Amino acid sequence: MMRNKSESAGNPARQTVENLCEVGNGAEVMETIGSMKRFLGLMGITEKEIRDLKMANPLVLAFIGDAVYEHYVRMAVIHKTRGGLHLLHRQSTRYVRATAQAYVVKNLENFLTEEERDMIRKGRNQKGHSAPKNTQTSDYRLATGFETLIGYLSLREDSKRLEEVIAKAMEIIDQCSVQPAKVTHGAEAADEERQV
Repeated sequence: MMRNKSESAGNPARQTVENLCEVGNGAEVMETIGSMKRFLGLMGITEKEIRDLKMANPLVLAFIGDAVYEHYVRMAVIHKTRGGLHLLHRQSTRYVRATAQAYVVKNLENFLTEEERDMIRKGRNQKGHSAPKNTQTSDYRLATGFETLIGYLSLREDSKRLEEVIAKAMEIIDQCSVQPAKVTHGAEAADEERQV
């Protein structure tokens, strides 16, 4: 049901949603959609200050970083891979598993600023998280550090640097030997052959 402007005059969230719908061209829509500050305003949540983010629990930053990193990875995989859902999942898993992220941290050192290395260190040194059965604790801790950095950059809304770090991480993984297990049967093997 459509509401007229007078019905929504008393509801700032409704006004903001209507403003989103009135945005002119596609570039403005994408800019609007990508604004976390605008989203938080819609939800009635006050954005944290940068100084608060630096003091945030690194595991909270890693929690966000895990989701943000996987989102970027999935978008990249969808655009560069042709195949079914199983192949898309296998290709994205190649980038997001702890061993791959640990490899990235070990090979990203010179690319990072001192502040970024500090965020990785804070995440890596956190107590209270245990590695899955099939992952070494050291790799899991490094992966947590990487996700802490991604979460920090995301919450800072430093999208340029966030995208540079993720692109470099994916490049490092593409160049290393951390590969998904080979599939040897039927349709999945055909899917891999169709990969771009």
